[in-house]
Amino acid sequence: MSADPSPTVTVVIGANAPPDRLEACLAALEPQREGVEVLVHEGHASPTALRERFPWAHFETAPGGLVPEHWRDGIDVATGEIVALTIAQMIPAPDWIATIRQLAGRYEAVGGAIEAGPDLRLVDWAEYFCRYARDLPPFSGRESHDLPGDNAAYARTRLESLRDLYRDGFWEPEVHRRLAADGVVLWQTPELVVAQGRSAGFAAFVRQRVRHGRAHGRQRGLHWGKARNLIGVLASPLVPFVMTLRVARLVSAKGRYRGRLAAAVPLVFAFNVAWAFAEACGHVDELVRR
Repeated sequence: MSADPSPTVTVVIGANAPPDRLEACLAALEPQREGVEVLVHEGHASPTALRERFPWAHFETAPGGLVPEHWRDGIDVATGEIVALTIAQMIPAPDWIATIRQLAGRYEAVGGAIEAGPDLRLVDWAEYFCRYARDLPPFSGRESHDLPGDNAAYARTRLESLRDLYRDGFWEPEVHRRLAADGVVLWQTPELVVAQGRSAGFAAFVRQRVRHGRAHGRQRGLHWGKARNLIGVLASPLVPFVMTLRVARLVSAKGRYRGRLAAAVPLVFAFNVAWAFAEACGHVDELVRR
């Protein structure tokens, strides 16, 4: 990234959450927005009152779009030297932008930690564990190909060199694999923090898991032969157990929120069932296509 001590930053917010979540995200960014371009790409148009409260944010609506598609559209028009990604449910720490700028001279791709926000319901905790157990502090700074797209920043010129890769959406695992193959250091640090607020609820997260899981299955299946895609389908009943056990191990190792996880395990497992089913459908799509 740029060696400039105050590089320009574009924040791209993928917003498929209730308006109050986006409002909290933008309110957290407001004191930090000097020299920052904020782009909100959302699946449903925000209320006029919300847009008027934050006139410095640029809103674009793509009905029905997934967050990776919103990120792609934001990256395509970003003007900052650094592009930072997040989602509407996240509440950036007060030093989020300053930390991004501080890291900009050292890394072309950096991700951070994701904390649990206040007043989470059980379903929110289950979503948090499903998605962010790996990103829960404490952890030491480390190289990682699994940077959380919901709290990550990149050199814009580096992303532009991969533009063709994310035409179907900025699916960060695919992008990170290419960056690593190109010799880019992907660094994850606990210094860069956002907190997950309340989600849109059980049904909304299941729908998201189904859409993302199917897309993931297709992406993997595209690079696999027929036999391996078939194995992916046949092994799918085991996937929820493996994923849930992995979450339990990660949370246990961190020594935090073990009680919350114990209460949320049934929901975590249900979310993982939705993912596994959808991923298997993605592999079936590839088998049928061939």
